[in-house]
Amino acid sequence: MRKPKINYKYNILMLAILIFLVFFLITNIYTSINHLTVEKKIKRFGLENLYGFYYPEQENTIMYNWTRNEAVKILRKKGDVVCIPVGNSRPEIEENNVNLKITINDKIKCSYKMNSNDWKLVLINVKEIKDDYIKIKFDVDKTWRPIDLLEDSIDKRILGVKVGEIYWE
Repeated sequence: MRKPKINYKYNILMLAILIFLVFFLITNIYTSINHLTVEKKIKRFGLENLYGFYYPEQENTIMYNWTRNEAVKILRKKGDVVCIPVGNSRPEIEENNVNLKITINDKIKCSYKMNSNDWKLVLINVKEIKDDYIKIKFDVDKTWRPIDLLEDSIDKRILGVKVGEIYWE
């Protein structure tokens, strides 16, 4: 009688696939149970989340970031009132007002109509929020591109509002 020929390459391949599947299953279960949300990352590593913001810029002595149509910052709560400087540089804003909605921790909502390019200070009482961190969400109803509205501009970004350095009282 002849012995059956064993295909070692096939067996090694099947073992490698099995090991990969077991590893994938274990890591998937682990991340499902111990998921690390953005808020947890910020709390754990002390990072500031800047979703929806462009790189910092400076206007005179004011440091700020442009937002897109939606932007979120998660910050450590350091007081009872959050002070948010907001501005705009949109041409013809007097005729094309921009409506800004600021939401904090999906609870406190503040609406603001921007009808000039002057800087304004938005003060929001967050005393009722007991969390150590707050999530500030900015939503604008109208965006603009400098390349479309300004002569000689090559800036193709889609801009919402300017947000200055946030501080606490």
